Amino acid sequence: MSRRLIADRRNFLRAGGASLLLPSLASMPLTAFANDAEKIASPPKRLCFLFFGMGVALPPEGHAAHNDWHWFPHELGENYKFNKSLSSLEPYRKKLSVLSGLSHPRTRQMYSHSTGGYFLSAADPESTVGYSISVDQVYANHFGSETRYPFITMSTEGGVGDIREPHTLSYSGSGQPIPAVGGPRALFDELFSVQMAGRGAIERQYGRERSIMDALVPDLKKLNASLPAEDRNRLGQYTTAVRSLENRIARAQAWLDVPKPSVPESQFELDIDPINDGPEKFIDSMYQLIHTSFVTDSTRVASYAIVEESPGALACRFPTTMGLPHHHSISHDFNTEGGYERWGKYDKFLADRFAGFLKQLDETDDPFAEGSLLDNTIVLYGSGTSTEHNPRNFPLIVAGGDNLGLKHGAHHGFEEDIPMSNLLLTLLQQLGTPTEKFADSTGTIPEILI
Repeated sequence: MSRRLIADRRNFLRAGGASLLLPSLASMPLTAFANDAEKIASPPKRLCFLFFGMGVALPPEGHAAHNDWHWFPHELGENYKFNKSLSSLEPYRKKLSVLSGLSHPRTRQMYSHSTGGYFLSAADPESTVGYSISVDQVYANHFGSETRYPFITMSTEGGVGDIREPHTLSYSGSGQPIPAVGGPRALFDELFSVQMAGRGAIERQYGRERSIMDALVPDLKKLNASLPAEDRNRLGQYTTAVRSLENRIARAQAWLDVPKPSVPESQFELDIDPINDGPEKFIDSMYQLIHTSFVTDSTRVASYAIVEESPGALACRFPTTMGLPHHHSISHDFNTEGGYERWGKYDKFLADRFAGFLKQLDETDDPFAEGSLLDNTIVLYGSGTSTEHNPRNFPLIVAGGDNLGLKHGAHHGFEEDIPMSNLLLTLLQQLGTPTEKFADSTGTIPEILI
């Protein structure tokens, strides 16, 4: 049986003038396609990013809710205790680390509803270029060719949103937003829908796409020579996107002969209305699809924006299905009677979903390596704000990676002069990425390393 399981061609180019559409990628099914005796030569090293906007409840000392609903444990070190917000994570305390104090220094004074776009990129908001490459794409650029899907990018809303309120966590090497796939059905269908066109038709389509890009490149080179420096920089970003698509088309062609795994839809709840059916089923289904993409080695990089920072986003209505206020209202009305308790209860809901995902990973034997999926996967869970959209002291949890050199079981506190980019660089290096710097990093985080 093939160790490279995966699915259908995904990368595509839409040319009208010179309009490039970057791919929205998806995850895969729940069946293992390798047995314990069939370990691949290079065991997978996986990376997963989970983001929620609007911050967390941090009632101050002396407040009635401080002991129970303060998101961060009150104690540092190994002898910390989870408060109610994170109580469902207790079974995994030896497999995770809680981190406080980290943030992106360059975003501390910015419009807080934009923080989702900077969470994985640590981009400079003052830059005329805009966003910069996100950490998931750095890893995918080095190792994404080992799987059919170099990465998957997911969000509740789908798409890219806009520069002030993005719906995606992922940004290309030229700083362009990569559209996120929204919803379980969209993910499943992109992976398992029957390919109606034959191989010849697909090859011809790839040929047309290549011809369009081949025609573009000489004209872009001529144009570049006549432009001022600022415009040359922007055109360089565009040509970088073209080259990226060329590479992805080549990868997709290499996978044409690999059959899709046959997975019954009954393994998933796909047609879920997150409001009428409940956000619990919706989020859990998205997590299940990430788990599936890892267990089949369809991809080794996944990002999921569970809750965007946008006040008008669909996910901001999730708390209303539980009898709580709108998420944006929760984050502003914490000083009202019972405000911190309401916020803490929603923090707990999100943490409960996260705990369920860790349980899935921890209880699944890795079909391609020793240990569980969690042992061979690094998961970063967190937000780009703390309280009332304050882009400081990010609530962060790093889980998994026991076989990747991570050490867990403690709550680590950091001073503000340590940027979150140090954490992102640390994760990249533990996965074998040949890089000494990411964004504004100044070093690594040795506290979580063996």
